[in-house]
Amino acid sequence: MKRSVRVSAVQLPTVIEGTSFEAKQKRNLRIILNTLKTAGRRKSDLVLLGEYANLHHRTWSSDLTEYRPDTIPGAFTKAVAGGAKQFKMNVVIPMFGVYKKKLSSYAVVINRKGKIVGCYAKTHPTVPEQGLGIKAGDEFPVYALDCGKIGIMTCMDIEYPEVAQIYMLKGAEVLLFPHVQSSWGEVDWEIRYRSRAVDTGLPVVSACYGYPEGEWKSGMMIGRSSVIGRDGLVLADIGRAIGVLTHDIDLDTKRLTPFYFNENLDRTLAVTASRRPEIYKELVSLRHKTRALRLVKVSPQKGTKDTKVKN
Repeated sequence: MKRSVRVSAVQLPTVIEGTSFEAKQKRNLRIILNTLKTAGRRKSDLVLLGEYANLHHRTWSSDLTEYRPDTIPGAFTKAVAGGAKQFKMNVVIPMFGVYKKKLSSYAVVINRKGKIVGCYAKTHPTVPEQGLGIKAGDEFPVYALDCGKIGIMTCMDIEYPEVAQIYMLKGAEVLLFPHVQSSWGEVDWEIRYRSRAVDTGLPVVSACYGYPEGEWKSGMMIGRSSVIGRDGLVLADIGRAIGVLTHDIDLDTKRLTPFYFNENLDRTLAVTASRRPEIYKELVSLRHKTRALRLVKVSPQKGTKDTKVKN
C-alpha cells in the first residue's frame, strides 16, 4: 500500500494593495485564509507558504516600520491554526516573529488539530536580516507529522548542501523550501533547488510569491512554487501565477539507482551508507570561515546587533 502525502504549495501575491500598513496586513491574512480553504477543499495533508508570509511586503525594504514581528503563538498563528484545524491539514507558515523572546525568521509547524508542534528558526539569515535583529537558529529539527517527516530549509539555508544532508541523515522524508528569491537568477535557483533532491534522494517542495498574469519581468520575485522529485525532475510547477499548487508525493516509492554499490538500492540509503564522515573534518573547521570573513572584511559580529523593530 502506497503512503501518499498530498502537498499544497501556496504562491501568495508579491504585492498587497492597501491604504495603510494595518489594511495591507489584514488583507494579506484574508488572502492566506482563502488559500488555506483552497488547499483544504483539495484534501491536502501538508501546506507550505513562502518566507515571511505574515508580512504584506515580500521584497527587502529599508523602512524598518515595515517589519513588525508577530508573537508566536499569537493572533496570526491562531487564525492560521483555525484553518488547519477546520480542514484537518498540517500547515507550515513562515513568519517574521518572536518565539520564546527570540526574533527570527521562523517556519511555524501547525498540525491537523491546530496545535503548534514546532518553530524552525532560519539557520543562515543574511547580514541585512541580522541587522533587523534576527537571530540565527542552530538546530535542524525533523518534524514527525502524521503524513510524514519533514525538514525545513528557509531561503538562504538551501545554499549550503550540508543542511539537506543533515535532514537526510536525521530521517526526513520531504524537504520544504520557503523563500523569497528574485534577482539571483533562475538558472542559479533551479540547479541548486533540484540538486538538493539529487543529493539526498528526497522530494523537495518550494513556496515563493507570484504576480497577476502579464506583470512578471526578469528580476522580480521568481515564483516557481513547485515539487521536485527524488531524481531532480520538476514534477509540478505553478510558474509566476498567484495560486495554490497541489501534488501527491508517494513516500514509499524510493529512487532506486546503482549508486556506489553498483546495484539498485534506495539512493537515500546508499548515500548515507557510503559517506565517510571521518574524513570531512574540514567542513567543521572554523579557520576557513575566519579567513573568509577577514577577506570580505566582515567581522563575525557584523550585522548581528539588535535593531529596534516595532512589535
